Amino acid sequence: MTWKPFPGAQEEFLRRREFEVLFGGAAGPGKTDCLVAGMARDVAHPKYRGLILRRTFPQLQEIMDRCHNLYPLMGGNWKATEKRWTFPSGATIDLGHMQHENDKYNYQGKEYVRIGFDELTHFTETQYTYLFSRARTTEPDLYPQVISSTNPGGLGHYWVKERFISPATAGTTFYDGQTGLSRIFVPATIEDNPALYDNDPAYLARLEALPEIEKMRLRHGIWDAFEGQIFTELSQRVHGINPFDVAPEWEKYCVLDWGFARPFSVGWYAVDYDGAIYRYREWYGCKEGEYNVGLKMQAWEVARGILEREDEKIRMRIADPSIWHPRPDNRRAEARGTTIYDDFASEGVYFTKADNERMHGKQQVHKRLRIESEIDKETGEVLTEHPMFYAFNDQDHFWRTIPMLQEDPKNPEDVDTDQEDYIYDEVRYMCMARPLLPKKQFKVPPGSFQAERDKLIRARKYAKRHGVSLTVGYNRTR
Repeated sequence: MTWKPFPGAQEEFLRRREFEVLFGGAAGPGKTDCLVAGMARDVAHPKYRGLILRRTFPQLQEIMDRCHNLYPLMGGNWKATEKRWTFPSGATIDLGHMQHENDKYNYQGKEYVRIGFDELTHFTETQYTYLFSRARTTEPDLYPQVISSTNPGGLGHYWVKERFISPATAGTTFYDGQTGLSRIFVPATIEDNPALYDNDPAYLARLEALPEIEKMRLRHGIWDAFEGQIFTELSQRVHGINPFDVAPEWEKYCVLDWGFARPFSVGWYAVDYDGAIYRYREWYGCKEGEYNVGLKMQAWEVARGILEREDEKIRMRIADPSIWHPRPDNRRAEARGTTIYDDFASEGVYFTKADNERMHGKQQVHKRLRIESEIDKETGEVLTEHPMFYAFNDQDHFWRTIPMLQEDPKNPEDVDTDQEDYIYDEVRYMCMARPLLPKKQFKVPPGSFQAERDKLIRARKYAKRHGVSLTVGYNRTR
């Protein structure tokens, strides 16, 4: 029986004609089947050439299986040695992978009408955009297109989000200001694939049972949460604050994480009377339009840049301890002096060595982001709830990089240092300079509002767990 798309998101994806089309978000809407079907849209044309890509060869096996379910019904013939489907018209669809960055050059000189990326967030942005040069045709009744499917998460999460999710409302065509090329994101969830309900009715329950972050990502297709995300507490709604004039009396700090070929990060912080930290200014030494590429400014130039941006009294400057290390021969271009610190000092910019203990530093960042509750000691009522760290909303690089940080796959207690973690390191230095100490445990007064509220919550959990009424649960709960 020939595969047919369901009305709704599946049909919408297959009818789009924008140059770039991304389908999916959540798990279960039939993304891969739709991608395989979309790639076969023009196989009746003798000049049609298609290419379907996965990141690695083992991942490509799933695509091969899906193709074998559909393409023979269209007259397709599989040539295993070439990894190519040929059709009666003469049209072809190749299957390939790009495990390594330079594998993109394997497709140099080739021409495809339509290119499909399955699980787009597994690829780098440069791999994706390089293949644009392969999407072309001289046939007037064919049009070049790049179609993709994906879930949130993976190494490409941020660039895919910035390319498809952030610029425009889902389902709305966006035109690139530089190239004029069109793109669109077509969101979908399990509800868009009724066949899955019939074949596996428990699949939805399994999605609902996932840990919260994975459920947000796979059940609901939310791009602000993804597997491996380090700082799940961070929310611009909670921790972001509109810029304001910082009180002159608040203590102020300047913190540096050094970089040359990679970005440097300078952050300015203020501490209010309650000990909350505000990151009120940033200077991120990143090449415009290129992530994770430094400005290659020498240390004395950065020192002058810091002084130019400051007009307030700074209590202390804190820096990455590596700037005190003598530089090897291959890093002589970073400064004029023996050490990077020598250049800063020669310009009148003096630093204190940061506490670079990574595990404790990460714990301090978590503590700062956690919501603190102020409880009335007499009534036990929650008076206020607030974090101990804020960042101004105009700090684009902070809000671009920190939420996207993922855990180190080899050490889940640390941040993966292969990412753009320079602002995080700078934030960590600041948190270690003003560590939050464990609070004295406050016992909620018996009979208070807070005590009764806590007991009611425990009673509800007990009643649900043991299948009894709330009244019984309340009486059995201390």
